[in-house]
Amino acid sequence: MSDTALLPAAPESVSVLEPDAVLPAVSDSVRHALLCLLADGRPRSVNDLAARLHRSPDAISKHLRVLRNARLIRGVTPAGSDGRKQFHELPALFRSRDNAGKTVLDFGTVLVRVD
Repeated sequence: MSDTALLPAAPESVSVLEPDAVLPAVSDSVRHALLCLLADGRPRSVNDLAARLHRSPDAISKHLRVLRNARLIRGVTPAGSDGRKQFHELPALFRSRDNAGKTVLDFGTVLVRVD
């Protein structure tokens, strides 16, 4: 097996997504950056993501909506929060690693390599 061979993601990742929605959602550079930030599995707030990408929270919210509608991420309320702020996370079933230990997001029809 080569260094870039993938360890498979959960098989249900392919069945929950619509291929026609995945490619447009990940093809935008800001949404790609959002996916890379969320690839560690930690829930993040809109304000945190906006600060990291040097964008306005309103712009980030619009990009997150596209990713949510494509079912690539989900909104969550982390334990210990007061529930007034929505956080976003990338479900574990889309995250896998290649043999080199690098994170790969497997959306069935699209693979996103995270540096």
